[in-house]
Amino acid sequence: MTAERPTQRGVDEVDVMLLDALHVNPRVSFERLGPALGISPVTAARRWQRLSESGRAWVSSVPGPQVALTAAVYEVRAQPGRILDLAHALAVVPQVVSVYATDGAFDLHTLVLAETTQALSTLLLEQLPRIPGIARAQSHIGMEWYSGIHWRLGAMDTDQQQSVAEPDDNRRRSNRNRTLEPEDRDLFLALQRDGRARFRDLARELDTSEHLVRRRLDSLVRRGMLGFRTDFTRGEGGWPTEFVLWLSVPHHQLVAAGAEIAGWPQTRICLSAVGSANLMLMAQVHQVGGLTDVLERIRRTLPDAVVVDQRLVLRAYKSWGRLLDSAGHAIGVVPVDPWASVSGSTS
Repeated sequence: MTAERPTQRGVDEVDVMLLDALHVNPRVSFERLGPALGISPVTAARRWQRLSESGRAWVSSVPGPQVALTAAVYEVRAQPGRILDLAHALAVVPQVVSVYATDGAFDLHTLVLAETTQALSTLLLEQLPRIPGIARAQSHIGMEWYSGIHWRLGAMDTDQQQSVAEPDDNRRRSNRNRTLEPEDRDLFLALQRDGRARFRDLARELDTSEHLVRRRLDSLVRRGMLGFRTDFTRGEGGWPTEFVLWLSVPHHQLVAAGAEIAGWPQTRICLSAVGSANLMLMAQVHQVGGLTDVLERIRRTLPDAVVVDQRLVLRAYKSWGRLLDSAGHAIGVVPVDPWASVSGSTS
C-alpha cells in the first residue's frame, strides 16, 4: 500500500481547469496541456505534482471496454459500532474497487469486479460474508455499464477540450470478450499506482525495456483493453455531494435510459443490474439540493422510470483503489485487481 500525505493548500480555478483537461485525456503531455490552459508546460507540471503529492488528484488505469469482467454492487448493514472496521476490511480486498458509507437501509455501498461469474459468486457468497461485523448484506449483479470514465467538470470550453483530446473510434464500444495476458495485468497494476507514470519508470518496475512498455501500452489502449481515469478530492473541486439512486425501469427501455443518464454531467456511475431495481446511478452535485434537479430530470426524461431508493453518500473510504481520508484526500492505494485469487470454502 502506497502512502500519500495531504498538504494544506487547496484547489483553485486553474487547478480545476487542469483536472477538467485530465478528465478528457488523463495521460496528455504537459507540452499540450499547458498551452490549452494558457499556462506554461512547466507550470502545468508543477501544479499537477502539487495536486498529486498532496493526495488531491490522481490518475489510475482502468480495464478497457473489451475486457471480460463481471461486476456487482454489494450493500452491507454493519453490526452496531462496526461500520469503520468493516469499511476498512472491505477496502483492502482488491476486487472491492470502491467503498462508500451511506444513509438509508445499508451502511456501506461497495462496487465489486471479478474476472469470471464463478469468481464473483465466490466473493459474494463466501469470501466477503466472512468479514467480521456484517449484520446483513445483499448483492446486485451488474449487467451493463453505461457511464464512461471521462467526466466533465465544466471548466474548459469546447476548443480547449479538443486541443487535449485523443481521436475517438469504435474501440470504446463494449464487447467484454477479451482477457489480459499476465504481462498485461502487471502493466495494468503498475499503472494503478500512477496512471501518468513515465515509460522508463514502468520499464524499471516491470524489469523490461522502455520500448516494449510503450509498445504494449499503446497496443492495449488501441485495442480497447486499457484505459485511464482521473480522480480528485471532489469537495475541494466544487462537487462535495454524492448520492446513490436505484431505479426500476421497464426492461425494453433499460438501454435507452442508461444511455440517457450516462450523458448527464452529474453522472459518475450508471450500471444496469439484475432485479426489480435494475438501474443504479451514482451522481455528484454541488450541494444536497442538487438531488432535486436530478430527480426532476428523471421524471421529465424517463417518465416510466420509478426511483425506488435514494441515499446520500456520507463518506468515501475507497474510490477506484484509492484509500481516502475524511476530507477525500488519497492516503494510500490498494490496486484494483479483478484477477486476484478468491478465497472460497475448503470444506
